[in-house]
Parts: sequence; C-alpha cells; structure tokens
Amino acid sequence: MTPNAPAFDESPLEVWACDKAQEIMLREGFRLIRSARNGSNTEIRETSLLMARVIAASLVEASAAHRAQPAGE
Repeated sequence: MTPNAPAFDESPLEVWACDKAQEIMLREGFRLIRSARNGSNTEIRETSLLMARVIAASLVEASAAHRAQPAGE
C-alpha cells in the first residue's frame, strides 16, 4: 500500500466533504489570512464569522444530501 492510498473505500459523501473542506479553506482561509495581515480587529472578526457561516452552510448542505440518498448508499 502506498502512503497516500486510502485504507478503505470512501463514500461519495466523504469525498464530497473533503472536496468541500478544501474549497472552503482555500477561499475563506485566504480571506482570513489577508484580513489578519491588513485588516482591523473588526474586519478580522467579520471574516472569521463569514468563514463560520460558510462552514455551517456546507454542513446543512451535506445533511440534506445525506437525507436525500436512498437507503443502503
């Protein structure tokens, strides 16, 4: 087994969650870094709250997708 090979088969939801987490961290994490470097405390707080809202929205999306899946998948 190679170091990067998964030890188990990932479900479509797990793959989606990993892809979504990467997308959020790249986009929102970059915004947070930029505001931490150049922004005021208020801007940093607003950017942090935006990141939290994006994460929460993705959890709601995942939950809805999971409920929509037929049993056994």
